[in-house]
Amino acid sequence: MNIQITDRAERFLQQKMGEKSSPVRLVFDSEGCGCGVNGIPALWILPELDEYDMSIHSNGVPFVINRIHAVYFEENLYLDSEEGYPSFRLSGDSQLYGKNIRLLDKRED
Repeated sequence: MNIQITDRAERFLQQKMGEKSSPVRLVFDSEGCGCGVNGIPALWILPELDEYDMSIHSNGVPFVINRIHAVYFEENLYLDSEEGYPSFRLSGDSQLYGKNIRLLDKRED
């Protein structure tokens, strides 16, 4: 799995992460969505990895994904953001996953 990050998205990620380097997990968040196949993509800044995480090749910030969530995403992904807008746009080669992908800092939980 690969994720291509634009310079703008990279700057926004770095700003949110601060000086402490942490991996970002791409998740298919189905909590509160009813059925397990209903969910939304999200990005979480992690305090640490878990045993089910696998690396996503990226051109910047380190990304991981839970092996179980990987089935919901294409092999090639693209992450972008807009200046002054607090979310991301995630797409693949054949679809748009969302234009309002939130970044949550799970280091504070």
